[in-house]
Amino acid sequence: MKAFFLFVCLAASSLFCSAQKTYAPAAALPAKNLAMFARGSYPGDDKTYQLLKQSGFTTLLLSSFYIHADGDLYSGDSRQPIVHNGKWVGDSAYVKRVRNLKKKSSISRIEILLEGRWYGQPPNTFDFIRDWYDDSKSVPGIVTGTGEQSTLYNICRVLKEVLGADAFCIDDESVYDSPSIIAMGKIAARLNMHMTLCPFKGYTYWQDILKASDAKVVDALYLQCYDGGVRNEIKDWVEALKPTQPIYPIFMVRGSFSTCGSYKGSKSVAEIRAQLKGFKQDYPAMSGAAIWQMADVYNFVEMGCAVKEPTSGTARSATEFLGQLKTGLKSEL
Repeated sequence: MKAFFLFVCLAASSLFCSAQKTYAPAAALPAKNLAMFARGSYPGDDKTYQLLKQSGFTTLLLSSFYIHADGDLYSGDSRQPIVHNGKWVGDSAYVKRVRNLKKKSSISRIEILLEGRWYGQPPNTFDFIRDWYDDSKSVPGIVTGTGEQSTLYNICRVLKEVLGADAFCIDDESVYDSPSIIAMGKIAARLNMHMTLCPFKGYTYWQDILKASDAKVVDALYLQCYDGGVRNEIKDWVEALKPTQPIYPIFMVRGSFSTCGSYKGSKSVAEIRAQLKGFKQDYPAMSGAAIWQMADVYNFVEMGCAVKEPTSGTARSATEFLGQLKTGLKSEL
């Protein structure tokens, strides 16, 4: 009788497990992580993606993506949703390009940048994550909570299943509701994904997320060192947060905001290298850095910044610019 009961239990367990969706593990962080934020790459073109594959950068953060009030996910480069009712409805060529990114490539990790509203913008991404993560709340047209039927879970599931994303990155600059982002980290864990953080201010908010999260899931921070974070010193963040996860500074290149000059903290390759050298002295454990953003790499070249503003740099092509950035970052890490 006991043997029969055990058999029934094991059989039921097997059926239950087989019914669950299993997801491939997410890619770990490279030992030396050179990350590129890739705004302007949806749907992109084959030439750009091949350029990124040969760039020497190791992580690509596809950016930026916004959640709308109806539960759809939009790319910042498109006026049409890419995820609707828990299904991919975006560009199929983009899917192919992203899925091929790691093949014969320096890119080993793909992240999705979830971006929120700036000052004066209508509610989006993090407003809705805050409003929807609690399943005790009722929101018309939205399945609240973080369960497998929920709107938030299914947005993340599509990013994992369709694009093969390893992580989503939290760029919250307005809402700062830590319980909802902690809940998003738990969604990431169930999907075998990672979650990274992208702060420019607010030690306490980011610290609360780190304290309540599994460090194997929330595995890195990208620190904005431009615009609102232009005065950020990496040593201050290390001291304030005391993270076990690595902190990677993000630098904004010349060509940003359609100018070859220095604006809101944009820097030439030489200026990036000099600041990174100082950061490494203050934070010897630093093992990577990031560039904001691919669209501005193209802007620099298209505006002829090497001629128009010689102090901004010498690159005459996107390939040359990416090569200079890679070399400059690696030399100081």
